[in-house]
Amino acid sequence: SEVKTLYVDSFFQSCGVGSALLRYAVENFGADHLWALEKNTRAIAFYRRHGFRLTKDRKPEDDTEEYLVRLER
Repeated sequence: SEVKTLYVDSFFQSCGVGSALLRYAVENFGADHLWALEKNTRAIAFYRRHGFRLTKDRKPEDDTEEYLVRLER
């Protein structure tokens, strides 16, 4: 039920592709949580617009200095 990776090429962003993919994952596979880079505020805002909310869960991203935050439905 975890969305592992959702990436849309910048050429196709803001065309509804990401929304369609996320909606499909939620409706057909029961996707209910994911991790996003804490600094990627654009992605976090996208997920929040689609019914996900930030939790207090946070973990380091492997092999980087970055952190991931958990969002869930």
